[in-house]
Amino acid sequence: MNKITEWALSALEHPEKSEIETVVETPWSSVMKIKTKKGNFYLKQTPPSLFIEVDILKLCRNGCHITDIPELVAENKALNCFIMRECGDVSLRTFFEGKLNVDILVEGLQLYKTIQKATTQHIDEFIKIGVPDWRLEQFPKLYQELVNNDLFMKTQELDSNQIKILQSSVPKLEEHCQKLSSYGIPDCLNHSDFHENNMVISLATKKVYLVDLGETAINHPFFSLAAFLTVPCKRYDVSRESETYQKLHDTCFEKSLLSPSDLQKALSLTETLLPIYLIFAQMRLVNATDPDALRGITRMKNRIKDAFIWFINNLQEK
Repeated sequence: MNKITEWALSALEHPEKSEIETVVETPWSSVMKIKTKKGNFYLKQTPPSLFIEVDILKLCRNGCHITDIPELVAENKALNCFIMRECGDVSLRTFFEGKLNVDILVEGLQLYKTIQKATTQHIDEFIKIGVPDWRLEQFPKLYQELVNNDLFMKTQELDSNQIKILQSSVPKLEEHCQKLSSYGIPDCLNHSDFHENNMVISLATKKVYLVDLGETAINHPFFSLAAFLTVPCKRYDVSRESETYQKLHDTCFEKSLLSPSDLQKALSLTETLLPIYLIFAQMRLVNATDPDALRGITRMKNRIKDAFIWFINNLQEK
């Protein structure tokens, strides 16, 4: 038993016959499930920069009155770990068993949009506790710092022409950001890794909860929703022309208060800028963990390079 589990059992007042099992082990988080007579709990350890999840949970619950998220039980800043009470039995990905249940996923989307709306009036508070500021006015500056980092760009194995295009695209990116901003859609707290595996469901009540709030940032709400819509297509072979996709799409955007024409334009701009949003999210993990450890995960390989190329292609299509 290590210091972390010793602390956790102490914080839970040494429950007798506790069972501990590791359920997640990645470079950016380690999660253990602790089964006790008092109920089930999750012990999570993160890198220091992602330990902000503790403060995010507090602000969401106490400031934004969001309850469909994990309840914090105890925290240990010295060990970068904290305990949460179990709020669901399995992730939606596990629950679906490879077959998408669109109605339950819609419920998860509606929950997420409720959380987005609840955080719009607390932007300054989230930024004050250290949540990254990726609002549209910040995009050009963050992007320019990234593409002008010659050492970093060389590690992405991009050719000189691609790097030149990316470095010269700051004015165009700024123009797109200003156009998207002009539609007046409020910024909010967004989950930077929003998908069905970060939603859990209670098997008894079928109620859905959102988890893993350490990877969140302040930005335009369309980005995380647009990124989410790529998941059913890739993982569950949902066609963009299908009724299932249309139902998910409408749930994401139908209450944006924009006219159909303006919504279409705003979504087109979102699609153009989406690769940059995803790069910012990936850089969050790169900066928080060991880059070599990330590169050792197959699904993480070339993510940033591929997103840069995606952005180049988007610009050339406009």
